Amino acid sequence: MQYITPWDFIVTPVIIGIILLVTRKTQEKHISENAAYAYYVKGMIAKIIGAIGLGIIYVFYYGGGDTLNYWVDAGRLVNLIFHDFSCGFKLLMGDDTSSLYFCFDRKITGMPLFFPRDLQAYTVSRLTAIPHLLTINSFFACSVLMAAISYTGVWRLYLVFCREYPQLMKEFAIAILFIPSLLFWGSGILKDTWTLAAVGWLTYGVYNILLSKQGGVIKNVVYVVIAASIIISIKPYIFVALMPGVLIWVVFGRISQIGNPVMRILAAPIFIMVGLVGGSFLFAQTSGSLGAYGDLDATLEKAVVTQEDLKRAAYEGNSFDIGSFEPTIPGILSKAPVAIFAGLFRPTLLDVNNVVMLISAIENTFLMLFFLFNMVRIGPFGYVRYVLSEPLSLFSVIFSVFFAFAVGLTTSNFGSLVRYRIPAIPFFLGSLYITRYQKSGGSRTLYLDDFGEGNVASSQITDHSSTSDALPDANSVARSEAKDGYIGSFSQRGTA
Repeated sequence: MQYITPWDFIVTPVIIGIILLVTRKTQEKHISENAAYAYYVKGMIAKIIGAIGLGIIYVFYYGGGDTLNYWVDAGRLVNLIFHDFSCGFKLLMGDDTSSLYFCFDRKITGMPLFFPRDLQAYTVSRLTAIPHLLTINSFFACSVLMAAISYTGVWRLYLVFCREYPQLMKEFAIAILFIPSLLFWGSGILKDTWTLAAVGWLTYGVYNILLSKQGGVIKNVVYVVIAASIIISIKPYIFVALMPGVLIWVVFGRISQIGNPVMRILAAPIFIMVGLVGGSFLFAQTSGSLGAYGDLDATLEKAVVTQEDLKRAAYEGNSFDIGSFEPTIPGILSKAPVAIFAGLFRPTLLDVNNVVMLISAIENTFLMLFFLFNMVRIGPFGYVRYVLSEPLSLFSVIFSVFFAFAVGLTTSNFGSLVRYRIPAIPFFLGSLYITRYQKSGGSRTLYLDDFGEGNVASSQITDHSSTSDALPDANSVARSEAKDGYIGSFSQRGTA
């Protein structure tokens, strides 16, 4: 099948131009009050490059694959909408009735590639249908538009981290906006693009509802519901991995906001109990939608089956083996160290057997060295102390380690591993930057206004840039582009 036509060379530059124009206008609107927007256009450009790079690799190197199949499948759903609007609209809205398969026509619309046999994959197809329609059957233009849509969630995640530690804007930009694997695997027409964006929106919504209490409850509830629905529909195990970290983040975040030490001690058991009850209720309400991940025994059994499946001969030469394990809690815990290492740091340079894997291995090497540098500099006990003292860092570590454990345990194929692990990377690297900053004597900024809307205010900020052990000034670039900038306007209330 021909994936690239002369039409791509016309539509794609137009779509890129429109996206960059809107992005530039958004940056100009917000940057005078929020210097984090100094990275807004740069981040979008990086996402666009990642989407085009992914498309080139799949078209010319692989000669096909998931991203192209999703695009083709989305096009067939668009054809169905024009051919039989009633059926097409039902599928677009998520109706998974098997009989809708017969609405398709082999000659007129083409038959669906994933429906109804793989509903998680088909969710990507139907979510991509509107971008496919808007880009007029151009694969690369659709990929670029998908990158822009994904960027909205990634940017919200960046804003949450910057709100807590505005001194680390540059570092968080590296961790969240510019990591190569996130740009490559999280920018095109893939499951990972949608789930990465949804994780960002969910984190942002939860933060605004329960911790900052800004931006409007109803609006943020909508963000959380839509993001959770997308995650559960595509990769429910991400939602399962998020829940423990989010609950701990919210509980300890609320406790840390209590100024009186005595009241903090008295309130802690109450908040913890509310968190446990709320978490149990949430899991009970969503377990039916989580499939096998809604039941512990089924989850353990699925982990064993999935891991064994990915070790079969079809993946020979591109797989690794952490060893067999029993579908029991002691069985999977025995593999925790090697699984977590695989989920965070593999493939290593010793695992490389192709160019794509080499890029991932180089990134993983830097990540591992940075982690080891922190461990040597801070010490294991110091690292634990710093993590436990900061709710955002605690949430990031719990989610990234738990998620890496799940991915490393169930994935024996490097091609899948480098994609599956990407939601964990910004949280893990972000937590490393936070602990390094804490070691240098930095403190967290406490905000009073709605960062998500561009308002910034602070009750406290400590600048340790003069100490020899401090981090480089993360706002040096931002200040020059934002005039008075973010740090200079902490005591001011603004809207942007």
